[in-house]
Amino acid sequence: MDLPDDDHLSRSVTELGDPDALFRVSPGRLLAKLAVGLLLVLGGLVANYLWWVHPRGPGTFGHVELFLLIVVPLSGAALLFHMYRERGLYVLLYPTGLLRLRRGEVDSLPWAEVDHVLVKVQRAAGADLDREPDGSPAGCWLPPEVPTFQLWNGGLTVVREDGVSVHLGPALTDFALLAEEVQRRTFAHLWPPVWARFQDGFPVMFGELEASRAGLRHGGKFLPWGEVKELTVAQGKLSVKQGGKWLPWVLVDVSAVPNPHVLFALAAEAQRGAHAPPAEPKHHDLG
Repeated sequence: MDLPDDDHLSRSVTELGDPDALFRVSPGRLLAKLAVGLLLVLGGLVANYLWWVHPRGPGTFGHVELFLLIVVPLSGAALLFHMYRERGLYVLLYPTGLLRLRRGEVDSLPWAEVDHVLVKVQRAAGADLDREPDGSPAGCWLPPEVPTFQLWNGGLTVVREDGVSVHLGPALTDFALLAEEVQRRTFAHLWPPVWARFQDGFPVMFGELEASRAGLRHGGKFLPWGEVKELTVAQGKLSVKQGGKWLPWVLVDVSAVPNPHVLFALAAEAQRGAHAPPAEPKHHDLG
């Protein structure tokens, strides 16, 4: 594997061996995003200059003016700050865990020590679910988004059991692949205890949502699995839809739901069980 010329990266690879995958903020991507950020800031400054210093006629401040005078320059400044913060970032994936290197800082997160993953995504029709030959879930992940400008609207955070967290943003090259791999690899360790607890009849908490063998609970509301139509993400909200209803049964920020990839897999398994035909009664020969 061809590696960038970085002392900390070279030392890590020497000690741990070649990673399965390496992700970084490439110089070309960094310069391109910085250029876009500068253009947005300059465009906003010019618009503000023309509006306030050389006004033409009795202009009214509406949605267009709000976008050009405030949203555009602030978006550019936020993009510049985000890219500056992510400079010199490397993420290495190994069979045993994740390693993040950033300007001399090293964070190690073994997959077996991950407590939860937070995923920030604006829309998803559902999760991608891989199954073993016997039909049991093998991997599950929410398809990530890679925003062009508002990079802060995407990303994922991996939190270790001791509270150490690592944020991975879409400024990284091949972020979609990175997000999928992180969710796949954490799922392999998170799923077995969750499924065992669920099967034993104990509730499993996903932030404000509680999942049990009977159904989903949020606040004082309860929805049996047989009435759950689907789980989707729209405008950054996790939407639980009820069969026969127009409005969602509940909406919660998906970025505040720990391990949403596990929740989607659990919902899929619970719905399979709820809609499965009843087992035929056994007939005993009394003769």
